Amino acid sequence: MGAADDRPHLTLRISNGLVLVGDGTGTWLIQGAADGLVYPAGDRLVWLLPLLARPPSEVTAALPDVPVTDTPLPALVRFALTAWGEHWPTLALDWLAAGWPTLNLLDVLADMKDSRELSQPLRYRALRLCHASAHA
Repeated sequence: MGAADDRPHLTLRISNGLVLVGDGTGTWLIQGAADGLVYPAGDRLVWLLPLLARPPSEVTAALPDVPVTDTPLPALVRFALTAWGEHWPTLALDWLAAGWPTLNLLDVLADMKDSRELSQPLRYRALRLCHASAHA
């Protein structure tokens, strides 16, 4: 066993038997409980979407001692903000309203506030978050 194998593995249950696994070296994988197969988390962000149904504090608390920026969570939030329909963007906006960092998402929020494909309530939420970030 190498040094990387001796590092602690962080795990976070996603849903439907999927588990997010961090190996302590910055590699994040999604493992299926039924088949045991693993996939790079960055390639399967859609599988992480159910995490957005939980409060961000609960999700980050399950990954102690890991900077959020070193997890697939920032990519997940960005992905959800640009996802189809309104369910996932709404959950991602809930995370932002709960205090998730918006600085690196201002471009997406600006696109959302101007999008005619989104409902007026979602556009307005994006606008408010954009303004709040700009004045912070």
